[in-house]
Amino acid sequence: MTQRKPFFYDVTLRDGNQALAKPWNTEEKVQVFNQLVKLGVQGIEVGFAGASDMDFAACEHLAKMAPDDIVISGLARAMEKDIAKVWEAIQYANQPRIHTFIATAPFNMEHVLRKSPQEVLKKAEEAVRISKSYVGDQGTVQFSAEHFGDCRENLDFVIDVFHAVVEAGATTINLPNTVERYRPMLFVEMVAKVVEALPNNIDVAVHAHNDLGMATATTVESYFAGAVQVETALNGLGERAGNTNMYEVALGLHNCGVDVPLNLEHIYETALLVSDWGDLRIPDKAPIIGPEAIAHRSGIHQDGAAKTKGMSKGAYRPIDFNLIGRGDNDLITFTSQSGRTAVYEMIGNMGYPISLEEATELQPVLKEISEREGELNEERVLEIFKNEYVNVGSYLKFTSVNGIRDEEVFEFKFKRGNEILQERISAEGPIEACLRLLRELGYSVELKDYSQSVVSDKDKDWGGRALSEIELKSKDKIAVGRGVHNDTLVANMKALFTAANLLFHKFEPVK
Repeated sequence: MTQRKPFFYDVTLRDGNQALAKPWNTEEKVQVFNQLVKLGVQGIEVGFAGASDMDFAACEHLAKMAPDDIVISGLARAMEKDIAKVWEAIQYANQPRIHTFIATAPFNMEHVLRKSPQEVLKKAEEAVRISKSYVGDQGTVQFSAEHFGDCRENLDFVIDVFHAVVEAGATTINLPNTVERYRPMLFVEMVAKVVEALPNNIDVAVHAHNDLGMATATTVESYFAGAVQVETALNGLGERAGNTNMYEVALGLHNCGVDVPLNLEHIYETALLVSDWGDLRIPDKAPIIGPEAIAHRSGIHQDGAAKTKGMSKGAYRPIDFNLIGRGDNDLITFTSQSGRTAVYEMIGNMGYPISLEEATELQPVLKEISEREGELNEERVLEIFKNEYVNVGSYLKFTSVNGIRDEEVFEFKFKRGNEILQERISAEGPIEACLRLLRELGYSVELKDYSQSVVSDKDKDWGGRALSEIELKSKDKIAVGRGVHNDTLVANMKALFTAANLLFHKFEPVK
């Protein structure tokens, strides 16, 4: 790979801010600025100093507090008063940049600027020369051909403009897709022609809007066509449908082996903060940062996700989400489309490991309920599982057990159907006594396995209680009974009664 490392130039504080229903004040902009520094961006466009006194004050304040290694840029129309205002605000930065622009698309020159191409060229050249006179050797000048995406028919003229502004002192040429109208590769072809036409020491930048939802593709492919500076915004903020989303571009390049000079581990944290600061909810299906960007509902997808969990590459996810500081890699919920893997993973994640056989048995029960209720989250699935497999008293119901002091005798109270019964059983311990009781009641059972643990805190109802899991066998059938109680002895008894119910008295599904 021969491309230079991408230069991330953030426009959240200008393009993103101007699109907010309530633009940020200086104090709020400082919060965003500090987060950009934490992310490690190389350039920040801090605002449009000529827009208002508030915007000027914010630009000046941010320029004064900026780290030495970050380019601090302000936007100015190709007008001397705008340029002077920008310089007055950002001159305090160690690396100041004046970013001036004018439209070069035929439609805009004719209907918006109402100027001839030669008049536009002259204004562009003049604006860059004035900008360079302000920044001198201390800073740099960036020139943007506004509406570059609409310049296919007059691209040769636009390249002439670029040569003129480079001669006047511009070192960064920005190519905005100011309104996204066409497929990305048409724009990328234009980028490649500009890169080829300009001297190697000139940085080509791309600034894509997301009107058709393809800004990320346009930006990523433009980088591979030779653009070095990628202009992006946090959470994709910007006019109309927004600007290119920083996170998507960064991870798209990262996945292609590009050395991305950002602190990627702060992406998810940043996304949540910007959502809060801008009072803009992150869409459920937003790539990378959306609540459902990690969700799997199809049985096939859930199976693949389960089989590749813990791997850096997942069967059905684009990245290891730990890379961006997002703790969960795969979110599995249950719908009518889910299979046994969802059951197995969800219940296991809540602290109740089950077998695939049990998951297979429970899946149709959950499916029936999901068809009535809709999507089932982990808490609801756990509730149904507990009703079906834990402390089950469908026919046999344990009430109490008491060991008689100085005698190896245990007195059980329980229900069988509608009968309230009491039995005394001789045995060395309570588990042996309960097994003998079950056999006396006509249940031919054999103890296969026994374990005890503590219920996970993920179970909000029973977290911290004793969990007994006892496996019983009867002929060719096996069942695992689970009992939960504050008292370990009672948990054991409930587990044995549950196992007997599962083996001999199948209960009705939960309604």
